[in-house]
Amino acid sequence: MGAGVNAAGPYWGSYVALATKHAKSIAVAPEFHERLGAGVTEVALDTDAFGTFTGEVQRRGTAIDTARRKCEAGLDFLGAEYGVASEGSFGSHPWSPLAAIGQDILYFIDRRRSFHLHVHRTCEATNFRKQAIASEEDLERFAAESLFPTHALVVRPNQRNPGEPLHKGITTWDQLLRVYRSSRAQSPDGLAWVETDMRAHVNPTRMSEIRALARKLACRLATPCPACESPGWGMVAAEKGLPCEHCNQSTEIIRHYVLGCVFCDHSERSARHDGLVKAPAIQCTWCNP
Repeated sequence: MGAGVNAAGPYWGSYVALATKHAKSIAVAPEFHERLGAGVTEVALDTDAFGTFTGEVQRRGTAIDTARRKCEAGLDFLGAEYGVASEGSFGSHPWSPLAAIGQDILYFIDRRRSFHLHVHRTCEATNFRKQAIASEEDLERFAAESLFPTHALVVRPNQRNPGEPLHKGITTWDQLLRVYRSSRAQSPDGLAWVETDMRAHVNPTRMSEIRALARKLACRLATPCPACESPGWGMVAAEKGLPCEHCNQSTEIIRHYVLGCVFCDHSERSARHDGLVKAPAIQCTWCNP
């Protein structure tokens, strides 16, 4: 147990139900153990029923809604007081369409104290990509860029009817070539659709992001509100308006963070962690309209 964990903390000696089909306790359990003194029990529910990255099951509602439903399902299954679940989303970067971006959410429910808390983390280092491929040379290039074979791939015919073959969790070259060739043969346009498998248990990059997110959540759960001492104190908003170093006008750069409680109305402003008190003039819309 870490030297900084509080043996009298609110979650010491408890267990947290983690609804997952993809071994996410590998990422979550060490952080909850180290920082909260809590164990994590996997609930082997079919979380694919809430939506799949490959589209066989469409996600209903937002990523936060889905994470909450997963968490509640795990709590109900075990009859537990505490639960956690994750949900991820991946797509094109909003400012650079050729790049990819990912976001993971961890959703925590404390039924004993009757509160919900979620945290999120955005990752630009994701290996997420997808492409219709017509040659084995292009396949090799795609695989290398996708961190294969340490990260799994998904292959299917490019033109595919529901129920036709879709191959997930591919982690060997022999398997990749076999399903690539069969997928091309089954597709009317002669192309195979290849994409990264974003499920955590076959994607070490995503598993690492979930662990970082679990650390963020555990640290927040370990931090009491300075007013009411309830767990979960942490950042709830960011206020823009850092003044420009040249004209002193407010900019779109973050000036303060707002820390808040999940129970009471208490909140506090927190300065930037990097100590920056003025925004560079190059980022000021007044100096550089």
